[in-house]
Amino acid sequence: MKNRLHCEVTSCQHYSNSQCCLEGIQVDGPAARQPDQTCCASYQERRPGAGSNAMGQSPSGESHIRCQAQHCTYNDGCSCGASSVQVGCCCGDVTSKSGTQCCTFQEK
Repeated sequence: MKNRLHCEVTSCQHYSNSQCCLEGIQVDGPAARQPDQTCCASYQERRPGAGSNAMGQSPSGESHIRCQAQHCTYNDGCSCGASSVQVGCCCGDVTSKSGTQCCTFQEK
């Protein structure tokens, strides 16, 4: 299943115009009970002098989302079943995956 993916993590190498340029991402947080206990494991910090994104690809607006958040209502066999997903920041200055979160997470 492909999900509509909206991203607010502008410091990520894969970010472009509020979307992700990867064909698939991984959301981690196996024991998460709230959004800030999840993270985008696919996050890579944008380095100075780097191009617009790591792969030189344009965002498609859709991505396959693998999900390790076992307590999320949208987790369906380690894939996300939400039609639309938003990845955001849980802190002001994101420099690692721990600063990201799946804002769509809802506890079962």
